[in-house]
Amino acid sequence: MNKNGMTDVGSATRTVDDKLDSLKDTMKGIVDDGAQKVGALKTKVIEVKDQALNRGGQLLDRTAGLIKAHPLKAVGIAFVAGYLGMRLFRR
Repeated sequence: MNKNGMTDVGSATRTVDDKLDSLKDTMKGIVDDGAQKVGALKTKVIEVKDQALNRGGQLLDRTAGLIKAHPLKAVGIAFVAGYLGMRLFRR
C-alpha cells in the first residue's frame, strides 16, 4: 500500500501481463503441436490414398487381362450376374 492507502496498481498490471504472455506462449505451443499432428495425418492419408489407387489399378489391369484371355466366359458371367440382379430386384 502507498502512503495514500492505495495499492500498487503497476505491479498488479505486470503480473497480469506476465500471465497473459505465458498464456499466449502456451496457446502458441498447442497450436503448433496441432499443426504438426495435422500435417502428419495429412501425409498418412495421402499415402493410404496412393496405395488404394495403386491396388485398384492393379486389380483393374488383372481383370482386363482375364477378360481378354477368356472373352466367352466373361460375357457368360456378365449375363448371369445381370439376370440374377434383375430377378432379385424385380420382386
